Amino acid sequence: MLIAEEKGAESATRPAPGNFDVALVVVHGMGSAYKSQILLEWAEPILERMDWLARDRIIGADEGHGVTIHDSDLAGELPMVTATVRFPKRRDPEAAADAPVETVVRKVAILEARWSDSFVPMTRAQVFRWAVPFLWRAISRTLGLFLGTMVLLPWMTLVHHLRMDRRLLLLPRTVNLVVDVVRLVVSTLAYVATWVFLVLLGIVVTPILPLLSPLLLIPWFKDVAQGVLDQLVESIGDVATWKERPVRASAMRLVVRDALARAKELVGDGDVHLFAHSQGAAVSTFALFEELDPTAYHVRRLTTVGAAVMLLGRESWRGRKDSYTPVQTWIERNRAAEPGARVEWDNHWAIWDPFSAGPIADTRAEARTRWRAAYFPSDDTVADGPEEHAVHNTSQPFLDHGMYHANTTQVVEPTARHLLGPDFPTVPEPVAYLRNRLVVIDKKSLGLSSIAAVVIAAILPGLPAASAIFAGLVTLVASAVGLAVAFVTSADLEAGASAGADAVAFLIDGDRLSAIGWVVASALLLALLIWLNQIMQGQTERSIVWDRCPLDVRTWLVITAIPRTLYVLTAAAVVWFAVFAWNDPRLDTTALVVTAIGLAVVAGFVIVEPRFAPAPVVVPARPRPGGAGVLPLSEPMRLGDAMASPEYRAELAARRGMLRPEGPWATWWAKHFHAWRPPEETPGAERRA
Repeated sequence: MLIAEEKGAESATRPAPGNFDVALVVVHGMGSAYKSQILLEWAEPILERMDWLARDRIIGADEGHGVTIHDSDLAGELPMVTATVRFPKRRDPEAAADAPVETVVRKVAILEARWSDSFVPMTRAQVFRWAVPFLWRAISRTLGLFLGTMVLLPWMTLVHHLRMDRRLLLLPRTVNLVVDVVRLVVSTLAYVATWVFLVLLGIVVTPILPLLSPLLLIPWFKDVAQGVLDQLVESIGDVATWKERPVRASAMRLVVRDALARAKELVGDGDVHLFAHSQGAAVSTFALFEELDPTAYHVRRLTTVGAAVMLLGRESWRGRKDSYTPVQTWIERNRAAEPGARVEWDNHWAIWDPFSAGPIADTRAEARTRWRAAYFPSDDTVADGPEEHAVHNTSQPFLDHGMYHANTTQVVEPTARHLLGPDFPTVPEPVAYLRNRLVVIDKKSLGLSSIAAVVIAAILPGLPAASAIFAGLVTLVASAVGLAVAFVTSADLEAGASAGADAVAFLIDGDRLSAIGWVVASALLLALLIWLNQIMQGQTERSIVWDRCPLDVRTWLVITAIPRTLYVLTAAAVVWFAVFAWNDPRLDTTALVVTAIGLAVVAGFVIVEPRFAPAPVVVPARPRPGGAGVLPLSEPMRLGDAMASPEYRAELAARRGMLRPEGPWATWWAKHFHAWRPPEETPGAERRA
């Protein structure tokens, strides 16, 4: 909708029927959710990114563009946020360069579908009995995902590089082979350790789960464990109810249906988008394609993140076959619908998310095929399914599942662009590729630096010299605290300092840390290293995601490699000193040199791995909801080609031309990293004046 009204002339838009262009219904995942929790979790980052996109001067925006929030009803019966977004309309390529900018006004409503209070939960005993077989199903899917990510992907990368023309390789073939082999060996060993840990965990937990509920009859056990067990039941109880209680599962789906009905009322002839996370994706997918008619609710897009669609499937009925083919049902629904009323389906899965465990497909073979297509697309990797986005949230197992809302580039921005509609300007393909690739490198760096931090924290306080330093530091700090307390309380200062030192005596054994002191020092050091790592990663991510004029890619790659290099080299040095100090008798010089060379090779691999490891690509939906069949496979883009592309160079130059630094630091940064010059220093400025 195009308008020509003055800025600020509009009044607050009430959520009246037919008043909106698009509505987004968000559905939460497993576990209890308080009112507006899922709404705020997604509405805030989506609207923030939408505002950033709409106000980007590279598309011709000015201060009159952006997002205006009208109603933020967080406590009503159906929590809802409404907003209006203004942005420059996508320019016609054939239009004159001086053609006026047309402003598009789009009204958006974001609604919450909270189903966690819509049913009576199962008892603890029922949940724990159900959890045993579900535990092993979850473990097997997790191991399958990790096998692909940690073993098969490095193997496919090695084979791919061996088959490539050597002129296309980023490194000499021998160097590539060494890197690929080291990656494969290290990743395989890590997978073996992970496999052993998860299987042993399953073996230990299996006999315990059925006994947890009866054990609560013991008073002391109840006092100690009830809070933890209630949290566990709260987390997985919804999943058990979905699978084992069809009536209650229907109550979950009813909440989604009612939210879609309200969204349809708000948009009239507009579009409704359904957005669901984790178990909510299983609930929403089943409700939308198995029970409802998407066209009746004007649902044009389903977005699933961390989807447990294949893990949870459908509810179980005694005597019925537990078969579920959501992809085939989606295809059949689209075939029966009019061309403009078909449902697009986007699925985002994090590479370390054990609940989604990869792409959505009706069979394991098809899921594995689409997983391969995310890294090395070919004619052999074609299988039916939604559009698949393999994303990097944290690159840390078991943390990825809850962090999709914080993934601005790969999850939030695509969702925001879908809501903005087809009139919003697109990003040139090389520029979009570079943003995605840099995010992948950044998140891989975060994960690798975190592993290095664990190695440093676990070993460093146990080294003789470091242990003595830590012990002295602990004594000094404790004495200073005791001295300060004595000074405030007017007590004897010497006695106060001595009392402070005595209070931490259990942490020290002679002139070194005791075993308990080692553990405490490791925990504190790890917290410090992880905190610093998070701060540095936050800054590097911000430079990709939020800077209007980001660094050129080569400079960014060099600068952001410095923290990772420091962490990894420190970890390697700590391991070498541990080998030197903890061997009795001492190793000879040759053994120490060989150890140093081996650690240097591993460290070098870890440092360069994020830069040269394959990054996932978007797997197109098959078949296309528009009925045009499958999009042809495009040639995978390379980092160097994207950096050299005219589209990227033109955008970088345009953004640098728009720089208007304010303050000494911003001016210094612009001069040294963007070749910016004040107008009076620009060549020819005096002549123009």
